[in-house]
Amino acid sequence: MKVLLVNKYWYIRGGAERVVFATKDILEKNGHEVEIFGMKHSQNILDRDYFIPNIDYASVKGFKKISSACKSIYNRDAKNKFAKLVEDLKPDVVHFHNIYHQLSFSLLDVVKQKNISSVMTLHDYKMISPNYNLFHHGKIDESSCGRNYYKCLFNNCMESPWRSLAVTIEAYLSKWKKWNKKIDVYITPSKFLKDKFVSVGFENKIEVINNPLVGFDFKSKIFVGKDILYMGRLSEEKGVKLVLEMAEKFPDAPFKIAGDGPLKKFLEKTIEHKKLKNVELLGYLTGDNLHNTLLNARLLLLPSQWYENYPLSVLEAHAMGKVVLAHDLGGLVEMIPREMLVDHKDKNAWLQKIDQWYNKTDKELAFVAKDLRDNIIKENNIDVYYKRLIKVYEQIAK
Repeated sequence: MKVLLVNKYWYIRGGAERVVFATKDILEKNGHEVEIFGMKHSQNILDRDYFIPNIDYASVKGFKKISSACKSIYNRDAKNKFAKLVEDLKPDVVHFHNIYHQLSFSLLDVVKQKNISSVMTLHDYKMISPNYNLFHHGKIDESSCGRNYYKCLFNNCMESPWRSLAVTIEAYLSKWKKWNKKIDVYITPSKFLKDKFVSVGFENKIEVINNPLVGFDFKSKIFVGKDILYMGRLSEEKGVKLVLEMAEKFPDAPFKIAGDGPLKKFLEKTIEHKKLKNVELLGYLTGDNLHNTLLNARLLLLPSQWYENYPLSVLEAHAMGKVVLAHDLGGLVEMIPREMLVDHKDKNAWLQKIDQWYNKTDKELAFVAKDLRDNIIKENNIDVYYKRLIKVYEQIAK
């Protein structure tokens, strides 16, 4: 089968990109021909001549913001380049991932016009709300879902009047153009995401296919570490501020924070001001550095304030036998045992959970670790992902 994978970034920028690269690798290993489409970027691992030029909306100033806003809603250059590729390649299936803003939903017009079978993996809530993560100003907000896109503008859901206006217009254009109808099947990594879409009237076919974990040696020995670790984006919706609050309550436990983001300066100042000598900021880690940091962890904290979809960080931690403590929100409820979930409405619940799990013996944690790893092997292995994915492809291939 000839498959065209479409994603705006082709370097490891986040979980979505890791799933895209994994999908490409799995399909090719099973004998399928795979081509890609996206945007040029200095960090790209893979690149093609027909990729569109790099677009950085954050650097646009003045009146150029108007033309940039229009391009983010409907990028004709991306549409034309994509149409040429589709015409030359003649794929059996086009599999979309994150395309909005830089590539734009204009690409969906192409698959409809050329009658090409298409799939889209949903990594967030963009297809039902202008606000792709349903979070702004420090709290979850679902008010702009469904038919209420205007509330994004009224509530400044992007925390920028200009951006809120642009995404609201985009949402109404998407509704008018019926872009969501131009995809044959949607894939969600979590049942929570599917249910959320269905609850606001999303009528398209949705299949739940859990994200795969690739490149992991399940025969490696389980090691019980000493650190309490946070790894992820240093941003409001990820709840990283709460990690410092917990570090203050457990001064004898070593806390490590791996990642980068807009709250980095705030964390540095808070650590200095409160003299939190048990907290270390590690910065953005990849490869062996990230692996070894997770290996030395005793617990992984995931205090997300928004509806996480199906984060790969949890899969990696469980594969290494690490206990993950997380808020009982979003897709995390499907991934994490009930006894490791924390009531998101009760901050004190974190104190109880950390105390409960950090102070277990190494032997007790090693026993739990085996169950966590066995579940990953069963539910998130490459073969299971491939069989479920190819079944969707075969169902829609025209």
